[in-house]
Amino acid sequence: MAINYVNDTNPSKESWKIVVRVTHLWHVPSYNNPSELQSIELVLMDEKGDKIQASIKRSMIMTYRHLLNEGESYTLMTFGVGFNSGDYKSSSHAYKINFLNITKSEVNRDASIPLY
Repeated sequence: MAINYVNDTNPSKESWKIVVRVTHLWHVPSYNNPSELQSIELVLMDEKGDKIQASIKRSMIMTYRHLLNEGESYTLMTFGVGFNSGDYKSSSHAYKINFLNITKSEVNRDASIPLY
């Protein structure tokens, strides 16, 4: 599968493959129970410097919590792409990435992506 760039991602297909660096990663607590996580939010950047927001919802947190680290580069495959809507947007990209139970994440030590 060919590697795509962040600016190419849109909801038209599900077979995206991108190489990105996690520039920011934060945990969003549940509104009703602050000791419980609602989601993990990330800002991802490709080698062109383009950024996109990504979300790991509550049901996927245990799967991905220890697999992704801020500052590391990854190859991501088979993820959902939806509209970047809501009150808080951490990137200007029209879409955002949603991790699914079939999303694959592999560390990519060869990526030539700037740190920030």
